[in-house]
Amino acid sequence: MPATRSLDLVIAAARLYYEEGRSQRGVAQALGISESSVSRTLSAAREAGVVRILIHDPRLQVDRAPQLEARLERAFGLTGAWVGTGAPGVGPLDVVAKLGAQLFADRLWSMRRIGLSWGATIGRLVDAIEPQAASPELELLPLVGGMSALEAAPSGTTSLSTLAQKLGVRARRIDAPAIVESPQTCAAILRETSVRKALELSTTVDTAWAGIGSVGVPGGSSEQLLAAMRLTPEEVTLVRAADPAGDFCGRFMDDEGVALTGPTASRVIGVGVEDLRRIPTVVGLAGGIDKARGVLAALRSGLVDIVVLDAELAAEVLRRHSTGSRGTR
Repeated sequence: MPATRSLDLVIAAARLYYEEGRSQRGVAQALGISESSVSRTLSAAREAGVVRILIHDPRLQVDRAPQLEARLERAFGLTGAWVGTGAPGVGPLDVVAKLGAQLFADRLWSMRRIGLSWGATIGRLVDAIEPQAASPELELLPLVGGMSALEAAPSGTTSLSTLAQKLGVRARRIDAPAIVESPQTCAAILRETSVRKALELSTTVDTAWAGIGSVGVPGGSSEQLLAAMRLTPEEVTLVRAADPAGDFCGRFMDDEGVALTGPTASRVIGVGVEDLRRIPTVVGLAGGIDKARGVLAALRSGLVDIVVLDAELAAEVLRRHSTGSRGTR
């Protein structure tokens, strides 16, 4: 940040140029400096954060769907639902990311400890969040281990670090993978004092943000997690017999939202289902109609307090719920 005297000049130049619309020559004459100095001063204004340029692309406009939101809240006892539609060409994940970013900004100053999961949806959410001032007391904590098990998806550590930079706050980390290949490895890692303490701290967040996965989506997060677990043939048989619908923070559940025990539960380094249940506010995000089965299971589990969905997905979830569907079409 420039010294006080220099900062006064930077702010004055920025106001003349950006607010009053004067040319650089006009700014130079008003402040008694050269035009080249004005150019450097305006650059300093952007670098110091005095000036932030926001480009608004109307094609990325998202409109809320209040009727769908109200129906979701009533059907699942949610404290909030954010549902939207985008302009032509705006994909469902972009809609969810933009809505989630608006929700995040609305709640920013009421949150003190934020828990963040992993994956593509959370990565897009973090990308959509604008740099902004936050309480210096705000902490960001991981809900799962730091190394992503998902191909082409940011790890929890990456998303936390990016968000911390945008908010100017501190982010903690869990120095362990999110998914391991055996129950024995999982148990050994959880015995490590640093990992155990990091997870204990993660259970103290006041707001958790996590993407919702759905089994059966080709290349989707749930399928990638199952692959990363390296289940034995016998374990695969057990898991398929349990018929998982989707996952939330790496914890798989069936169509009624009941958490699966067994092979999948003993390979995750992260907060557990009961830990999630004790967190005051849990936000679940998903985009795309192919996530309907997993989203319905997550909402039936009672873990999610606020859901962020695109309108097509929300309508399909409500349709399946009203017909008593177990998730399949």
